[in-house]
Amino acid sequence: MIVAAMLAIGVLTSAVNGPGEFSQSGMMKIGNGPERSAMLHVGCSADPAGGALVVELVVTEANTRKDFDYDDFEGPDASAGAKALSHVAWKTASATTEITHAAAGSYLPEPPESFMFGIDQLSRRPGPAATLLSAVGVEAGQLVWTQKGFDEAKRKLNATFNLDAAATQGLRDTVAACLPAKQPAKK
Repeated sequence: MIVAAMLAIGVLTSAVNGPGEFSQSGMMKIGNGPERSAMLHVGCSADPAGGALVVELVVTEANTRKDFDYDDFEGPDASAGAKALSHVAWKTASATTEITHAAAGSYLPEPPESFMFGIDQLSRRPGPAATLLSAVGVEAGQLVWTQKGFDEAKRKLNATFNLDAAATQGLRDTVAACLPAKQPAKK
């Protein structure tokens, strides 16, 4: 991954929203299994010499339940790391923006027994995370992360995060410094 250290720092601070950090609780389920909690974490480091923009899905109880092929996504050299198995959509009443990209991840110490899937890119540049997060406007919405399995592509993990207007504003404020500058319209 581009900025593995940024991912680790982001996850360790995901419980508290600070400058460059945004977290939102949500729910997830795997196939027809029971619903359980999940966490969305978005991090922005706007450092021009190596900043990053990250979107992360933290799955609780992953190491305990072993109910998905998490191991295939673990680490920068993960088997699934080169396959675009992550579909993330930002949905509002007026529009939907979607990306499909590869995600890598790791088991986390906090919350205990959890696993993090992450999509990251360099800050201030076009890319999948920037495309998704540039679509966040003033309207409340829902971020939906669908993670396909590596060994069994029909197996899916679906996580949903509902953001009211205040949460949407918080997310926009968090990522503003990491999004690419808007290009003026060509005449």
